[in-house]
Amino acid sequence: MELSSALRLDKSFAERLFSEGQVQAPAIRIGIVGCGSRGLTVLERLCALAGKGERRVEISVFDPHRPGPGLHSVEQPSYLMLNTVASQISMFPDQAALDGLSGRQGPNFYEWCLRFKSAERAIRPDEFLPRPWLGEYLAWTYDEVLRTLPEQISVTHHARVVDNIEHTDLGGFLLSTAGGQKHAVDWLLITVGHAEAPPAVNKTQGMTQRLRAYPQPFSLESISSTDTVGVEGLGLSAMDVVAGLTVGREGRFVESSEGLRYEPSGREPQVVMYSRSGLPYRTRPDITPHRTSSPPLIFTLSTVADLRAQHPDGLDFEAQVLPVLKAEMFAEYFGMVASLKGESALRVKSEVATALLLGEIDSKVQALAQQFNVPLLDESVFNPRSLRADVDNYTQFVRAFIEEDLRESISGLDHSPVKAAVEVWRSCREQLRRVVDNNGLTPESRRMFFNEYAPLVNRMVAGPQKERHHELLALVDAGIVQWIHSSKVMHSPESGDVSIQQDDGSLILLNALVCAHVSDSRRIDSQPKIIRQLRNSGVLHSLNDKGEGVHVDSHGKAQPNLWITGPIVEGATYYNHYVPSSGGYSRAFVDADRIAREMLGLAVTA
Repeated sequence: MELSSALRLDKSFAERLFSEGQVQAPAIRIGIVGCGSRGLTVLERLCALAGKGERRVEISVFDPHRPGPGLHSVEQPSYLMLNTVASQISMFPDQAALDGLSGRQGPNFYEWCLRFKSAERAIRPDEFLPRPWLGEYLAWTYDEVLRTLPEQISVTHHARVVDNIEHTDLGGFLLSTAGGQKHAVDWLLITVGHAEAPPAVNKTQGMTQRLRAYPQPFSLESISSTDTVGVEGLGLSAMDVVAGLTVGREGRFVESSEGLRYEPSGREPQVVMYSRSGLPYRTRPDITPHRTSSPPLIFTLSTVADLRAQHPDGLDFEAQVLPVLKAEMFAEYFGMVASLKGESALRVKSEVATALLLGEIDSKVQALAQQFNVPLLDESVFNPRSLRADVDNYTQFVRAFIEEDLRESISGLDHSPVKAAVEVWRSCREQLRRVVDNNGLTPESRRMFFNEYAPLVNRMVAGPQKERHHELLALVDAGIVQWIHSSKVMHSPESGDVSIQQDDGSLILLNALVCAHVSDSRRIDSQPKIIRQLRNSGVLHSLNDKGEGVHVDSHGKAQPNLWITGPIVEGATYYNHYVPSSGGYSRAFVDADRIAREMLGLAVTA
């Protein structure tokens, strides 16, 4: 009791000395492990908010690479393109992005490109620009944040990998880096990005070489023009690999009277593409510059809040959430159909919303399809089990799918009812986050969501630019690329060889296999070393008994002074793989602001 009283007296005495200015309060020591785009958002918020206080703040950034770019290296080839338009990317949060809080003035990616890249080429706000440019923008943002630091803040970059983290008895953390250096911090943020690639890559097993998709062009250098190469995946990463093996080897696309044509350089290998599902991705549609989308009418944030309140033990996604999301898609689909026919889109959308409330949604969409003489919305845009690849005519199936989707993409979001409906998956991502995050789904429904619906969303709205699929068709016509169904890919467990089984039963050996899809961040064996180490030490725990995910709450907070953000918390939270934007609510910026405020001891909004 006496010791306890003495401690209280000492604390009270120290607080009085600090408040009277007789003793300087200790600095707030903050560590950021990994400083790609997500780490940069938190750093920016820390530096912006720390100027409001009087205590010194010492920020240590641990990243073996230049802070800012992360995966978007400035060294990667310019033929690798972003799949988000320039005007939708920003590292400077405005008031709208922070849900009403004051932010920082600064250029978005498009504005930055006008300032620094317009001498190289014309730039449009609705354009998909080279990926290394984004890396330069992120690096510039980091430098700009440091240039405008308040005098009581210091930022030190340690160009080293953190290979061990200890939770100290005083509640802080001791970070160890290569060379035996140790750094003590009071508050810790871990943003180490995407999951690591599977271990069986960049190794030769038998005759088949297994390679990573990145970093290009170095990842593909060992492939020769005489090789037959398998590309595992049909999404954005796969398109990057194909680009690296074609235009990256001095081939070129030429517009002709018959359409786009590919002129090979002679350095291209033979490429075969396949995926586990066999289903191609939908491409990004044309977007009218400065387009503003209408807010959802049915699948709203308040609707999600009501559903969560009604089901405190967890939602069943298919039974309780999907019907509302489908109704929003129907509203967008028939609303645009009505608009294109000169009728009121809002009236039609309201009719769909009313039909959902009355339990008459099925009959309503049938009636609207008859009224406007249009087909029903294809079930494949919201049902992951409705579309199956035609194995017997797989090449024809893929080509027909791509050609039809390209027609819709060219029509654009303002003229394609299908693309308008599909876009609901993108525009309602925040609603989906609030459905999933913080154990919003039952365990069984959560597994089903991430195994079936999350991949569906990726195929619908996270695919390549339409230009990439135009090029892909030209490469098929040129005999450079072919599609095969995954059922024809044979893996030999003894030799490690990978072959393609032809119709006559003979096998074609693949000289190389490129894994062109992002690893599952939920798997324990794909998570970064320090995450596995923190789990083993009991600081973190798994989302379920399969070891998937890092179990954190809805704000990425696992310990009172430890935060984890980005792709590695996928599974506990939803959709953490993006560069933020301003002009509207941004979860990335709101989370970064909350983290910074808690670290600095400032008031945190609800």
